[in-house]
Amino acid sequence: MSDPARWSLLILCSAAAAFLLAELHFTAGLLVAPLVLAASMAARGWHARVHNSLFACAQATIGLLMAQSLTLPVLHEITLRWPIYLVSVLAVIALSFSLGWILMRLRIMPGSTALWGSSPGAASDMTLLSSGFGADTRLVAFMLYLRVVLVVISTSVVAHFARHPAHFHPLGIRHDLTPHTDALVVPVVLFITLAASFINFPAAAMLLGLATGILAHTLTDAPLAPSIWLLAPAYFVVGWVIGLRFTMDVVHHAARALPAVLCSSLILIGACAVLAIPVARIAHTDWLSAYLATSPGGADSLAIITASSPVDMAFVMTMQVARFIILLAIGPPLATWLAQRARNLDRA
Repeated sequence: MSDPARWSLLILCSAAAAFLLAELHFTAGLLVAPLVLAASMAARGWHARVHNSLFACAQATIGLLMAQSLTLPVLHEITLRWPIYLVSVLAVIALSFSLGWILMRLRIMPGSTALWGSSPGAASDMTLLSSGFGADTRLVAFMLYLRVVLVVISTSVVAHFARHPAHFHPLGIRHDLTPHTDALVVPVVLFITLAASFINFPAAAMLLGLATGILAHTLTDAPLAPSIWLLAPAYFVVGWVIGLRFTMDVVHHAARALPAVLCSSLILIGACAVLAIPVARIAHTDWLSAYLATSPGGADSLAIITASSPVDMAFVMTMQVARFIILLAIGPPLATWLAQRARNLDRA
């Protein structure tokens, strides 16, 4: 099949599978269906990539979605509880790199690959950074995106069984996120995408969308809330970007380390679920909100799951964005320091 034919097949199958999951009341079906289908096609030898501009548009749209829960009173409340966010974020990072340290010491993967691959988020950015520190970038990408897939599926399943049926919307969007119009949202998304192309910062489109949405929500009475007609394509694009990473070459290259990577990812997901219990009590929120907030996946995919679940979206998104920023600041030097320490222990 030609590439256009395969893209057409992927789009049609993604739409059909997403509709089926929606009929079954499955949370975040608009993300899970295209992700699984894209991964299966990539694993069968199809080499394709979503254009960076299209992915940036999707991230900008999701950023605007995230901003709907971050009003001025909510942001003020967040500033009063900053120690909770900081401690929770650092706890997840510590758990992740501890598992990476164990995998590195067991020599399951070469060099510092396990450390870079243990990062709880910022997958594409940590993959790029790892190449300059002697890590196997293919294995790093496999570890990071496999965990993103596991987090997406596990959190979707947990959210599906944890929510009440009355909170379900057939298209996977909460009722209170219905917009008045997309006439203003579309040009704003395009402008954010253009602006992000000039900014050399990871996930710039998502962060710009978040900032723009908060500003519009604070200064005007017309929040920039994208409708399902914009959100559904954005969800599909995010799912495809994640799924298409699992090419046949990458899967074969990582086959030997798969059991250890899978086991460590599941342990980390489970540990974060346990961590959510004290976080929920200290933050005075429900366990599902704390579970989504501490989940070691990408902020964009967690935003999609959170938007279709009856949870404290402001708490979840603040925690996810805070971890993303802190991780970019301390992740590379931490992984480098741990790798150097391991080498010193080996020499001793």
